[in-house]
Amino acid sequence: MPIYRLFLTIFLWFWVTAWGILAIVFLGSHFTGMRQVSAPNMYATVAPILAAEAVKAYESGGPEAFARFSQSNDDDSAKQLFLLDGFYKDVLSRRLTNDGLRVAHAAKDGQLVVLRARIAAYKFISPSGHPYILVLYLKPGMREIRDAFLGEGLPYTISLILLVTVLCFALAHHIASPIHSIQSTARRVAQGDLKARVPSTVSRRFDELSSLAKDFDSMVGRLDLLIQTQKKLLNSVSHELRSPLARINLSLALLKKRSSAESDDMFQRLDRDVARIDLLIGQLLTLSRLEAELSSAAREDLDLAQLVEAAAADGNFEAQAVGKSVSLHSPDSVIVGNADPHALRSAFENIIRNAIRFTPPGSNVLIVLEVDQSVPEPIAIVTVQDHGPGVPEDSLLAIFQPFYRVNGDVEGTEGNGLGLAIASEAIRLHRGTISAANLRPTGLEITIRLPIISATAFPGYKLSQIEHSNAI
Repeated sequence: MPIYRLFLTIFLWFWVTAWGILAIVFLGSHFTGMRQVSAPNMYATVAPILAAEAVKAYESGGPEAFARFSQSNDDDSAKQLFLLDGFYKDVLSRRLTNDGLRVAHAAKDGQLVVLRARIAAYKFISPSGHPYILVLYLKPGMREIRDAFLGEGLPYTISLILLVTVLCFALAHHIASPIHSIQSTARRVAQGDLKARVPSTVSRRFDELSSLAKDFDSMVGRLDLLIQTQKKLLNSVSHELRSPLARINLSLALLKKRSSAESDDMFQRLDRDVARIDLLIGQLLTLSRLEAELSSAAREDLDLAQLVEAAAADGNFEAQAVGKSVSLHSPDSVIVGNADPHALRSAFENIIRNAIRFTPPGSNVLIVLEVDQSVPEPIAIVTVQDHGPGVPEDSLLAIFQPFYRVNGDVEGTEGNGLGLAIASEAIRLHRGTISAANLRPTGLEITIRLPIISATAFPGYKLSQIEHSNAI
């Protein structure tokens, strides 16, 4: 997930940066300062032996013997070997650098002193009682760095690794964890849960992320209030209009009996207008009930195949009156558990009627019911395809909103923008999804996905390919 990639990115950046700083500080102090070195460091172990052999060669054979000894010991670890007497003069009369003399003066009896890991000095008292100082000009390399970290500094290295890792992990978690909480809450809000709030542990922080969490909760709370107010308004207005509408219908019926034949046209117009208002109010009540997740009937296990077949049959009857048709391809039985039959019937009727209204005369509305058992929970997939003009791509989501009308839609002006909104709420009530997509060259496809508990097919029916067809 992206949030974990962010966590790893923050953690690794802090971890690498901290180690880089520590390495620079540690190596800088190791290679730039003067320090005393003791066992088990390699130089501290070798220096007494090398000094004893150098002094022995000098005292037994003079400067020539020491020169030969110096050349024989000029290996990869030392560029040059000096032997100083008690007056800090090289026995071969060579000139030392100022740093070399400084290290030589700093050396004490039996001590090895190193400056910047490049110059080492060891003070040695020979068996004859004369003091000598062995000075080595070293070649710094990876071995010195390795010894600094893995030699006597190994316990400090391990401690630093643990400390830096723990601190970087805590810091990365401190930054990424509230972002993850806000992201999770945003997902819940996007799925329709307007009661979701960012955990209080994030809001109690004293930083910008705490302010972001509070602003996010405030925004969601405001949205929830506005939507609830809208729903209550629609529900209240619908209920308040139902009673006077019933009285208007009764008054119209009484007036028809007393009116003359010349008034029939006017009363027919009034009947149509009142019927439209009655339909609109009924749809508003249905939408309000579905949004409040109130079932209009007892929940039961429902055969979705039979329900879709009945809705398709009614749709085909209406379509034939205007020169259109509806056909259905479905398996034998698809059972939806704990379903509201009225809500689902209303959903499919609205979708099918919408397709019939937009498909041109002489064309067919195709309904296909399939089952996808490749997922852990079987899914019923219902597609409704028409041959109409489709909708603009940027309206494919908006058409499921209440009262949404596509701009410039002439044929759809008879609708009121509630049919697909009712279908969307009914499908959501059953833990399903609904989506729309344009077909090529023309047409619109509505796809409904519903979780089911079982499905059976006629002989020869395959889940991947529909072979059985119920022509309605």
